[in-house]
Amino acid sequence: TTANYLLKKVVEANDQGTHVPLWGTCMGIQTLSVLVSQDPAVVLSNAFDSDNGLMLPLDMTSASKKSRLFGTLGSISPPILNWFETKDVTTNLHHDGVLPDSFHSNERLSSFFNVLSTNQDRKGKTFVSTIEGKKYPIYGVQWHPERPQFEWGVDGVTKDPINHDAEAISCMQYTSNFFVSESRKNNHSFGTVVEEQTSLIYNYVAHGDTYYQVYLF
Repeated sequence: TTANYLLKKVVEANDQGTHVPLWGTCMGIQTLSVLVSQDPAVVLSNAFDSDNGLMLPLDMTSASKKSRLFGTLGSISPPILNWFETKDVTTNLHHDGVLPDSFHSNERLSSFFNVLSTNQDRKGKTFVSTIEGKKYPIYGVQWHPERPQFEWGVDGVTKDPINHDAEAISCMQYTSNFFVSESRKNNHSFGTVVEEQTSLIYNYVAHGDTYYQVYLF
């Protein structure tokens, strides 16, 4: 699959000394879990009551304290970390997910990833919400960093369940800035200005008339 190809290329690049980060959101963390574990059964279908914009703080694990994303190996500020841990800032829109036990019982998962946070759905069932590669700059979140910043109620009738307050926006912007900072560790560049200009996003038009918009390449 395309996802498996990208994962292998990222691992290969990092093994060769080129810093290439990879991020998976929602189905992305589920896909990473399946590919690394080599077991589709690690993702439970329709097992969690966590859709429709369930807003939650993160229940951090002990591994988060020494992580790049949330811990001493990174640059997260104390206020941002506090809001992640105490405020309803992460948007959950899923009914599939991975149990913490899967990351303990599957040797491939446990050797590849650290679980940085878990959460509970509306019925108290626990799912893995944030993972980070132990060796590689590979990250996965079950929540949606993009939604508080960019998705707003669109039908004019339904109450918007997503938290758009300053704390939520700040936490999600931190997430974006973190991944950009990981990307900046790669020193690849375009050979010429013309080559760079022809590759800019401004050459393309976004398609879609809702908050779902895509670029077609």
